[in-house]
Amino acid sequence: MADLKTSIKEKITLRFISIITLIWVADFFTKVWAVKELSSGQVINIVSDVFRFQLVYNTGGVFGIMQNNAMFFQFLTGFAILFLLFYYIKTEDGNTAFNFAISFILGGAVGNFTDRFFRHGVVDFIDMGIGNARWPTYNIADAFISTGAVLLAIAFFQIEKAARERDRAE
Repeated sequence: MADLKTSIKEKITLRFISIITLIWVADFFTKVWAVKELSSGQVINIVSDVFRFQLVYNTGGVFGIMQNNAMFFQFLTGFAILFLLFYYIKTEDGNTAFNFAISFILGGAVGNFTDRFFRHGVVDFIDMGIGNARWPTYNIADAFISTGAVLLAIAFFQIEKAARERDRAE
């Protein structure tokens, strides 16, 4: 047990917590703004109709799959948060990309978890596309989860490459 406590203290740094918190705060306040400013069905075009803000409540999962399953996704998100924290703590020191990736994904997951807990769905409002060819509407949390996933793939590639180079050197 002492080993786990030491590992937690070493891994959960101020930078790690700060990144998660900043993402959560940015996500929270942009969603508050979206609900207030876009609740009447209003669309705000930022760059013509290519980039715009439009309010959507997502009671499903990523890209709106499995709508009206808020409790299932609340549980799934909570499990994912706990799993990622445990994985991060138990993993040997990763590289910078790994550390940022996990904090980005956790920050986004906490943002969407908060929404699901208080709103029984997630507020999405960033809408991109051309004409009828549109990307699924998303939010700041989703953007950080996606960015974190890409960083995580890069980190795993870098870690694997470094391990192969170490093996060759031995």
